[in-house]
Amino acid sequence: MRPKAKLIGKMFHRRLLLLVASAAAVILGLSGQLFRLAVVHGAEHRVTAERRLSLETILPTVRGRILDRRGRVLAIDRSSFDVAVDFRYISGAWALRRAANRARSVYRRTWPLLDPEQRNAAVAEFLPGYERDLESFWVELRNLGGLQQAQLDRRLDEIKKHVQSTAAVVWDRQLRHQIEFGLGAGEEFQPRPIREQRQPHVIMARVPSEIAFAFRRLGERFKGAIEVQNSHRRVYPWSTAVVTLDRSSLPRPVRSEEPITISVNGVADHILGAMRDEIWEADIQRRPFNDRHGLIVDLGGYRIGDAVGSRGLERVYEDHLRGHRGLIRQRLDTGETLPQASVPGRDLHLTLDIALQARIQAILSPQFGLAVARQWQAGWTAAGTPGQTILPEGQLLASAAVVLDVQTAEILALVSTPTVASSRELPEPCRDAYRPFVNRAAEAIYPPGSIIKPLVLAAAVSEGALGLTEPIQCTGHFFPDRKDRLRCWIFRAPKYNVHGALEAREAIAQSCNIFFYSLADRLGPERLVKWYRRFGLGRPIDIGLAAPLDERAIGRWLGRLPDFRHTSRIAQRFGSLRFATISMGIGQGPVTWTPLHAANAYAQIARGGIARRVTLVTDDPRGDSRTDSQRMTREEPELDEHLVETILEGLRRSVSQEQGTGHHIRYTSGAIERIIKVTGVTVWAKTGTAQAPPLPIDIACDGVARESSVEPAHAWFVGLVGKEDEPARPGEPPGRGRPQYAIAVVVENGGSGGRIAGPIANEIIRALMAEGYLPEADP
Repeated sequence: MRPKAKLIGKMFHRRLLLLVASAAAVILGLSGQLFRLAVVHGAEHRVTAERRLSLETILPTVRGRILDRRGRVLAIDRSSFDVAVDFRYISGAWALRRAANRARSVYRRTWPLLDPEQRNAAVAEFLPGYERDLESFWVELRNLGGLQQAQLDRRLDEIKKHVQSTAAVVWDRQLRHQIEFGLGAGEEFQPRPIREQRQPHVIMARVPSEIAFAFRRLGERFKGAIEVQNSHRRVYPWSTAVVTLDRSSLPRPVRSEEPITISVNGVADHILGAMRDEIWEADIQRRPFNDRHGLIVDLGGYRIGDAVGSRGLERVYEDHLRGHRGLIRQRLDTGETLPQASVPGRDLHLTLDIALQARIQAILSPQFGLAVARQWQAGWTAAGTPGQTILPEGQLLASAAVVLDVQTAEILALVSTPTVASSRELPEPCRDAYRPFVNRAAEAIYPPGSIIKPLVLAAAVSEGALGLTEPIQCTGHFFPDRKDRLRCWIFRAPKYNVHGALEAREAIAQSCNIFFYSLADRLGPERLVKWYRRFGLGRPIDIGLAAPLDERAIGRWLGRLPDFRHTSRIAQRFGSLRFATISMGIGQGPVTWTPLHAANAYAQIARGGIARRVTLVTDDPRGDSRTDSQRMTREEPELDEHLVETILEGLRRSVSQEQGTGHHIRYTSGAIERIIKVTGVTVWAKTGTAQAPPLPIDIACDGVARESSVEPAHAWFVGLVGKEDEPARPGEPPGRGRPQYAIAVVVENGGSGGRIAGPIANEIIRALMAEGYLPEADP
């Protein structure tokens, strides 16, 4: 019996081992499954559980304000409403569901006996009527909202694409879940509707209350179709401003003792920018509101129906201005409510004075009469023959103006006309010709012409190429044997006048070309360009209107200086490197800049050569993302004090002495009229008539570019202004004071800087008085 017992014992142990092994295998399998569910696919299952166990309500946020230097609101969110439509109306499922309900009601007795094909036929019988109702709904919605059919179709397509992509992810997860757990084995997968297919989606964002109420009435007729949600819309309180201007100091042909009231549109719209309601795929990729599973990942992120800054400060400071939505999450299993407050966007403070900006825009408007092509601006020949305007008489002249605080380099005004908004008032063929989206004050580059001459003098004296009192002889032409090239502006038929021997002060005042040709030739290309760079040419002035590190956008604002690595190319284009260098001495040839560069350079001269960062946004929240060259500021004066005084005296004489090029306008009768007429202040300024590239111009505003019969030229006036000092003793004249503000004006295709840009600058000085920056002149 003992061998039999042994055998039984062995069998028992084998079975026990088999049982233990089987149990271990089961436990191991369950552990593996648990690991796979909890770790490998844990995130997906957690998403599914969260979506089913919580109800989420999104709370709106408020975008930050934009304010000017005096705290006036330039951009703000106002309460408004979003109009959302149930997705079943968007997808068309509403009509199918209503037709199916009607068919079941009509055929309720026989419905259980019908096969699928017969049921589909019964639904199709009623479907056209509900599809007509659905189409009627969309027509009424489109009419109430003032939408074009193409706009509505594009919006609906965006929503359907978004919902379908989300549904595809969720359904894929449901299918894998069914396969893994063997649920419904042998059955065809039936996807369950996701939350986004059962909720409303925003069709129209930020509508005013009267339109919202009309949609609510439409929603009463189509039960469950429309949900009007609380929201905000962006408004610009100063986008339209009414300005009253005095015309008593205008040039004689447009002067009037009656003031004029002008309504200007799009005030500072080149600066503030705009919002767009259309969210692009790039926006969502950069900062998504929820992930591909539908879970919220960033309450400040983007989703369809949002608004986003599309240009200007609204675009560049989007993340600073944009707030974070709030969230109320209610747990369905516990009833617990977890609120998360919304965070409003942060304000943006500017150095801009919006009232001054609006006043200058009115000065540049066609209604005021200065920035319009007129015969008196083109002048007359010595024989009395009328000069010819570049653009047809009466046509708007595109223009720009900049006002800087000399000591702080803060921008007080940055005006470009036409604005985006005012361009809509132009005849349709003209809009593209005027390029209204270009901010001419900061983005457009122009040849400087004679306004660059003070910089050339500063370079020549600092480099020892000229003594301060050293005269240069003006013979009317630079090359002794070539009277037809590199001539002085005064050397022309019939008298062929010359300036004779001039020192620096008078050379600036009378704008002698030969004097500055000579300085450029003495300096040579490398030293001349080196000093141009010291005054900011060839470098971007990043004031916050281009996206951070957007080198392509900022690069457009560099202006142009020659690259001496390609001297052969320069020589080929301009005849010789020497000719190009000499031309640069009077602001022609391979040199361009923006009006902002011009105002900044003159302010730098007034500070004795100290370079400071030009500022539009105070305490720039972007941080210091500028390059080393952009960060450069030099607090030590780079220019000799006597040199600065010489330059300023030349600029003062330019507008105060009859020989100065910025002193007067001469009419056909021979009578003259002063350009700068303001009193109580000192003005230091330079005019310039810069030859423009001979490019075809849309002269007739008909969409066809043509060669102008007149050589195109841009009109410049750049200078400084400050209040006069009190007299040292009673009875003595007031002192000249110090420059307080830098002003730059350019008028595209305007021609003469003195006749066209000069009177505009005079009115800008009066605007500074009206806004309290300078003392009002005595009556």
